[in-house]
Amino acid sequence: MVDVGEMAGAVVPFLSAAAGVYGSAVVQRVTDRGADVTADVAVGWGRRLMGLFLGSSRSAQVGAAVTDVAENPDDEAFTAALFAQVRRALAEDDRLAGEVAAILAEAGVAGGSKFTVTVSGSTGVQVGDHNTQTITMAPPPAR
Repeated sequence: MVDVGEMAGAVVPFLSAAAGVYGSAVVQRVTDRGADVTADVAVGWGRRLMGLFLGSSRSAQVGAAVTDVAENPDDEAFTAALFAQVRRALAEDDRLAGEVAAILAEAGVAGGSKFTVTVSGSTGVQVGDHNTQTITMAPPPAR
């Protein structure tokens, strides 16, 4: 079974993205099927995930926590409260957890990250999609 804390950690950035775009009207905007069909990809995933949580037994608590994040985007306490509500919802509802896991997998974020990185003896690392990195290194010092 997937760790619900890890899954909640993957969900919160998407919900926060939706909250950032829609502000305190986030719950209303997410339930409006026609709203912003061309929205940013992260916001789109956030809308889908939020829709699942709004259909759960913890709808009111998650909705209030997302609204708090929308109204206080720079306050980590509200983001932590959102994480706690998402985690609790996932822990209490196996069906919800399965649906959320499927959406995260579709988004390429199954298990919290689509990247696995092992670094050894490197002077630079870049992780993500569509990145470019140039490293210029001097020869190692003579021993």
